[in-house]
Amino acid sequence: MADAEKFDIFKFFGSFAQMLPWVKTLRYTLGILGVGFIGLTIYRAYFMPTKREVTQIVAEAGSRVSLIRREDKRGITVTPFIEGYGFAESDKRTGAGAKAGIRIDF
Repeated sequence: MADAEKFDIFKFFGSFAQMLPWVKTLRYTLGILGVGFIGLTIYRAYFMPTKREVTQIVAEAGSRVSLIRREDKRGITVTPFIEGYGFAESDKRTGAGAKAGIRIDF
């Protein structure tokens, strides 16, 4: 413990300007978000209870019937999505792509 390097304030603040620690932090963050997104998608697909829709039929005077539909929503609704697509242009360009995201409804 006696051979430890002394604390240098300039070296400490200079380390924030280095690129490699920020790249590693970004990679770890993207990895954690990716695993979380996949886990949330599996949870929503197989384990989350489905929404309940309540329908009321109201018969009014004058032979008028109306349907009232409302969703039984509770709290925050999180909807992850992944969409794939392909395209072909008239100048012989073709390709494929994907779009992914999360929709959060309050």
